[in-house]
Amino acid sequence: MKFFISIISHLILVLLLSNEVFAQTSINNNPLSTQERGRNIITQTQYENITYNNYTINQLNSIANDEQLLYDIFGYNTSKNITSFGSINYKFNGLDLGYYAQLDDPYISGITATSRSALTVKVLGKSIKVGDSFDDLKQKFGNDLKVLYTPELDPDYSVSFSSEFNEWDGLLIDLNVSTNKVNEITYFINP
Repeated sequence: MKFFISIISHLILVLLLSNEVFAQTSINNNPLSTQERGRNIITQTQYENITYNNYTINQLNSIANDEQLLYDIFGYNTSKNITSFGSINYKFNGLDLGYYAQLDDPYISGITATSRSALTVKVLGKSIKVGDSFDDLKQKFGNDLKVLYTPELDPDYSVSFSSEFNEWDGLLIDLNVSTNKVNEITYFINP
């Protein structure tokens, strides 16, 4: 019986190690792993012309307090949370939207889409949606499209578009490492 348990334990260990080696090999063979690293820097005008469901951030900021217009753009919300420090967070089907409301000029602090139908983003006139492949992005933006990869923070690769004047806010397109497809699109402002 001890011999049988020893063999089964050894087999399980071999299977676990081979899965780890396969996973690491898959990541190393991923076409994203050979792509140039870095942020995709665009001009301030190009950055300000990025649209989210056909609206720029400046346009969305101007209607941030008008819930009906937000519903017209993103659909009806499934939940709404008002925090104690003045932000309002909406959840829509496949999309989260947050903004700071208790200011003279309320502004969108973040948009995150996880559903293909929830959001269409246009950068440099090219549409991006959840579910697009990295090959689609390279066809739209060229072979020199840069990717971010920080495995200690996120196992997936990302494509980032930032303004030449502010690299710390921007548009982040998360690519699933196993499918090479967009699984999340996020607009963000660092506080």
